Amino acid sequence: MDNQVPAALEQLLTPAEQKQVEWAAAVAGQPVVSFVRDAVLAAAADPLIAALDQAADRVADLRGFSETARHGHAAA
Repeated sequence: MDNQVPAALEQLLTPAEQKQVEWAAAVAGQPVVSFVRDAVLAAAADPLIAALDQAADRVADLRGFSETARHGHAAA
C-alpha cells in the first residue's frame, strides 16, 4: 500500500498536513491517493455545500428583488 502523499499534494500541504493525511489513510487502510480521492468526492457531494449554494442564490435573488422594488430597477 502506497502511503506517501503524491507530488501534486506536496505543493498544497505543509509537511505536518502531509503526515496527517498519511496517518489518516493508514488508519483507514487505504493508499493515500484513494483516501484523498474519496475525501474530495465526499466533500464535493456534501449536501451542506449544495444548501449553501442554494442559499447564496436565494439571497442574491432577494437582494435583486428588493433593489428593484425600492428603486424601480435592478441594482448594478
